Amino acid sequence: MIKLEGIYYKTKLATVRDATMRDAFAMAPHMRESDKQEIWVSNHISPENALIAGVINSVVCMTIEKDEKPIVMFGVVPQTLLGNVASIWMLGTDDIHKVQRTFLRHSPEFIDYMLGFYPYLFNYIDIRNKESLLWLKYCGAEFSIIVPYGVEQKPFQYFCFRRK
Repeated sequence: MIKLEGIYYKTKLATVRDATMRDAFAMAPHMRESDKQEIWVSNHISPENALIAGVINSVVCMTIEKDEKPIVMFGVVPQTLLGNVASIWMLGTDDIHKVQRTFLRHSPEFIDYMLGFYPYLFNYIDIRNKESLLWLKYCGAEFSIIVPYGVEQKPFQYFCFRRK
């Protein structure tokens, strides 16, 4: 994947570029309900704080925008300074449906790009977040057991991606 001036991908429908703190503040009030619920039961943090943490802690952090408005942010957060494992994350707004076809087509490409930095990417997902679970399956995630997770110990499922 070639990045030119902070832009990874651009079409008439959407642009994928390096994320900024401004994106976090702009997107937080519009985060989709399923993502708000997931970050709340796992960490008791607001959408704004989750996105700010994503921008600050991610080695790779990207924004998908449509009409100059951020609609999805995603990235990878390393688990240790010198390790080869990172936590992958994605949070979005309901406007993701406006670019759904493009998003689905290019998602595996961006996951492969992040696997270039870390050969093992993982996280936990709230099992009630059906739309994100379907997206992860489409992208080839491997799933493990469902466990109590986070502050509220709700059922979450472990998933991972491995470099091929």
